[in-house]
Amino acid sequence: MNLFWEKGEPLTSVDILQISADRSWNGNYVHMMLRSLLAKGMIEVCGVVQCGTQYARQFVPAVTKEQYAAKIVAAKEWKVTPASIAAVTVALANEVKAEKRDIIKELEEIIDELKHEDTGRK
Repeated sequence: MNLFWEKGEPLTSVDILQISADRSWNGNYVHMMLRSLLAKGMIEVCGVVQCGTQYARQFVPAVTKEQYAAKIVAAKEWKVTPASIAAVTVALANEVKAEKRDIIKELEEIIDELKHEDTGRK
């Protein structure tokens, strides 16, 4: 996923192999990885381009880094429950190097939005 986020442009399997020439990835591995990411909704097809005599699908990320991190944290293997989300949020906030005041302000805005949603439902 980092390749997609770093490049910021659609990538084909050929592009990925060229970018990752310093890694021991082969074509079969890249295709397997792309199929898995596509099945999980992490990437999506955005076009088709000609590569030599064949055509290759282009992929872009379907999630941001933040959404990806949230999916990993919320994975069933991690046993994160709705009750522990607050603790995870606090732990993440303590890990970041940004100003905590900015984080607090953003979290307060999210909390206000959630309160208004809950009030509107009743």
